[in-house]
Order: sequence, then structure tokens, then C-alpha cells
Amino acid sequence: MKANINVSIIIVNYNTLHVLKPCIDSIVLHTKGISYEIIVVDNGSTDGSIEALSENKHILFIPTGKNLGFGTANNKGLEYARGQYIFFLNSDTLLKNNAIKMFYDFYKQFQGRIGALGCYLKDYQGNIIHSYGKFPKMRDDIQKLIWTPMLKSLHLFKLPDISYPEKWMKVDYVTGADLFISRKVLDECGSFHPAFFMYFEETEMEHRFMLHGYNNIVMHGPQIVHLEGESSKKEECSKFLRDTLRQQRSEYIYFRLTEPQWKYYIYRIIHPILRQSVWLNPNISITEKWKLFKQLFVIIQI
Repeated sequence: MKANINVSIIIVNYNTLHVLKPCIDSIVLHTKGISYEIIVVDNGSTDGSIEALSENKHILFIPTGKNLGFGTANNKGLEYARGQYIFFLNSDTLLKNNAIKMFYDFYKQFQGRIGALGCYLKDYQGNIIHSYGKFPKMRDDIQKLIWTPMLKSLHLFKLPDISYPEKWMKVDYVTGADLFISRKVLDECGSFHPAFFMYFEETEMEHRFMLHGYNNIVMHGPQIVHLEGESSKKEECSKFLRDTLRQQRSEYIYFRLTEPQWKYYIYRIIHPILRQSVWLNPNISITEKWKLFKQLFVIIQI
């Protein structure tokens, strides 16, 4: 690692050239006052990304030749990173100010132990969108499957209030679209777990940060627009099936890694029973229902 590189920016690309190019341009335009490098890991794109990005002088381009998934591809970029700090950034984001320098200064000046640092992400209209969350629990998942449908049927269900303090606050986890992390923390706690393909990988990693006594924080100041979902729009299967199968498998992996094993096995018995309502959904094809049904009984090997 070269000491003169303050921040390594790692971006995973999978057929998102149309949004990645503006993302890179926004980094180059707004990032001032620190030394940085941009590392793009390409997960076997077929949209012209390889031809376009391999000639981009602003980045270190790493083609993998296949889709490794989000976490594993980020880990690949980490192997090449030289920075004291690592900024994992989604390809479908746009920086609107000197966000990376703000993260860097906050991290350096904070009186405490920071794990992951992120900001309040916004959409194109300037509305704050999903930027952080609470660590999932199996009991909460079970309660959601039992009580949420009942409350919705009685028109009593309300989304939880989300608070946005003026400066910063500690959270369970920061969403994976923008994760600013010290190299020291990653060396101590580890990076993304290779068992995940997509979803929950940042949550599990930040859970490890918490277990090591680090605080995960979101802050105001950095302005980043997140065009959610752009990195997964061009999959072959339907949106419902793709998202549901991947999220479900990743949720199982997350619980396997973070919950007591005896609780996990009880959950795996109860959960498929509560998910049988999917057979009553007229908007899902029989093929999709069957694939989801099989996913409920998959054995997770870690």
C-alpha cells in the first residue's frame, strides 16, 4: 500500500455502463483535497463496458470474466486497493459535492471507533431514501409474516418513522451503496463474506464490526444520489423471482452466521410454513411459485 493514497474507491459493474460513466465523472469532478484511486471490478458485463472502461484513464479496470456477485467482486477490488481508507460505492450513484473528502475528514476527526460510514442517500428529486437499517432478527421476520398481513387487512399497518438528525447518528448498518471504511477495520474484522452473492452482505459485515466494538454511522453533508436497482435490471428472470430468491437465500445465510444455531434450525422449520401463502398469489406463475417453494428448503453450506 502506498501511503500517499488516502482513499481507494471500489465500484462493481455488471452491465451498468449507462450509469457508471456518469458516476465516475461525478467522482472526478467533485473530489478535491485528497489523493484517491478508482477501481472498477467488472462482473462479466456484455453491454460494452469492457471495451469502454478498459481505456478509461481515470480508473484501474479489473475484469473478472464472470458474475462473482457483489461482495466477492468488492473483495477482488480490495486486493488491488492501495488506500488508507476504502470507499465501496454502487455504480448507480452520483456524487453531488466533495462527499469523499467529507467522509475522510469525519472519519479522521471522530472521537470514537467507526466501522462503516455512510450518508443520507437521495433520489433524483432530492428525497432521502433508504440509507441505513436495523440488524435483521429471525423473531422479527416471523412476526412480520404473522402480524403484518393481519394489520394490513385491518388497515392498521403503518411504516415506522425514520429520523434524520442534523449531523450524524449511530445505526446498526449502513446500506451497501456507500460504505466508507478504514483499511484497519477491514484488516481486523474482515470484508464481505464470500457466502453471499447479493443482498445482506454489507449487513453481515457491519454486524462483525459491531461485535468488534465499532460504530456504524450515517451523516449529513455528503450528497449522493442513488438510482436504486440499476445494477440488477437486466437479469433474465422476472423481477419478483430474481429478487425474492436471492434475498431469501441471503437472509438464510445471514441468520446462519449471526444467530445461535439452535434458533436458526427452529426458524428454518417454521419459516417455510408461514411462506405457503405464496401459493394463493394470483400474480405469480406456477413455475415461480415452485422455484420459491424449493428455495425455502435449501440447505445452506458455509
